[in-house]
Amino acid sequence: LMLFEKVSLRTRVSFETGCTQMGGHAIMYDIKGSPLGKKETYEDTAKVLSRYADIIMARVMTKESIDGLADNASIPVINALDDWAHPCQMLADFQTILEKRGSLSGIVMAYYGDCCNNVTYDLMRATSMLGGEIRVVCPKMDKYLPVEDVLKECAQINAKTGGK
Repeated sequence: LMLFEKVSLRTRVSFETGCTQMGGHAIMYDIKGSPLGKKETYEDTAKVLSRYADIIMARVMTKESIDGLADNASIPVINALDDWAHPCQMLADFQTILEKRGSLSGIVMAYYGDCCNNVTYDLMRATSMLGGEIRVVCPKMDKYLPVEDVLKECAQINAKTGGK
């Protein structure tokens, strides 16, 4: 089941195509007009959907929403996007780098712009997990800076992987 709170053409088409190519049948559920998050909780919805589907792919607005699904589902939950992370985008980005470069070893990444967003956070996390180095550059204004929690998380990952 593909659960969309934040619609995306590429996400829907890629997941639906992949599911079909593997012999499955994707069901798209658009949360707009739904009682989800209003009369129904993400926690309860996870339990119900676990009885109907084999997997939940969710593209939602908040980390709390994806956590509510993941913590309460008895089936796998794929985070297609939330306000804290964009893991599927990272898999695609690093797969492309691997295909073009041949290796992810010793990778050095740079990101310039607004660094207070889910894509920047996951670039930082993924590069750290790979033991690579990432440099982010943004204006010195709070609305553009990465949040402290992500910096601490990446420092902990780097301590384990040797990343910078």
